[in-house]
Amino acid sequence: MTKVIMDCDPGIDDAIALTVLLAHQKQAQLIGVTTVGGNVKLDYVTKNAKKLLTFLGSNAELASGQAKPLVKEIETAGEIHGKTGMDGYDFPKESLNYPLTSNNAVTYMYDRISKSNEKVNIVATAPLTNIALLLKTFPDISEKIEHIYIMGGSTLQGNITLAAEFNAYVDPEAMDIVFNSGLPITLSGLNLTENKAYLTMDEINKIKDLGHVGVMASSILNFYTKAELEKGMTKIPIHDACAVISLLAPDLFTKSTNYSMDVCLTNDQYRGMTYPDRRTDAPIKNSIKVLEDVDRDAFVKYLFDSISSYE
Repeated sequence: MTKVIMDCDPGIDDAIALTVLLAHQKQAQLIGVTTVGGNVKLDYVTKNAKKLLTFLGSNAELASGQAKPLVKEIETAGEIHGKTGMDGYDFPKESLNYPLTSNNAVTYMYDRISKSNEKVNIVATAPLTNIALLLKTFPDISEKIEHIYIMGGSTLQGNITLAAEFNAYVDPEAMDIVFNSGLPITLSGLNLTENKAYLTMDEINKIKDLGHVGVMASSILNFYTKAELEKGMTKIPIHDACAVISLLAPDLFTKSTNYSMDVCLTNDQYRGMTYPDRRTDAPIKNSIKVLEDVDRDAFVKYLFDSISSYE
């Protein structure tokens, strides 16, 4: 069975991604969830992970990680995800009693991965601070990591700035370390999530009919959807679900290209921009599998089937 650690910052689309992952426990064993400051501050995202794991009936271990990026102060996205990062649904208060295995996600991941009898996959749907520190602090751990599935970056547009996707912008130094780690990486960037892997308003409205998990998902998506519509979006991207589904159902993604990718680390309007070197004679700095298209009907069905499976 595939073993997985999910590094996340819930966050509404992180919540949908974790819901999808836990719907397929016979295929992928979630051995741990780690949190990092991103969509909102670390305390909130860790509480949100506790709420989700309790609500979804999981007993996966939970470890909190880095509160801030490697270099600069954290910038969050409360205007998209709400003050707590997951507004819109009243989770049981006892969910905050969910046990925290560790408050050091880096040493936690090292311990769990190094002791695993199989290689471990990492799904990363947040700024890559925890993952970068893991790889730099314990370089030997790379031998025990099967693959990293990332939601972040873009080969086209930005969303937090004209050039940069949010996760890449928050900690570009961390993304640069992970990109150049030599590990197999599959990237779900904005070029895929905003342009291909989206839900329509009609589809989002149907989620509430998918059982009690559907009610939760539709409730938190309402805030997220309102914020996206106010930005002028008419197609609602469920960004982080792409990273999970690229692990669970890679055949849904119909086009990908391996690129040597760079991350802009300058302190100007291009900070956090990720860009592929498309030159035919380009030196190969790394090789990142960039997902570029998806069977959208199958993607939507997979999301719906995952949510409804809890019934």
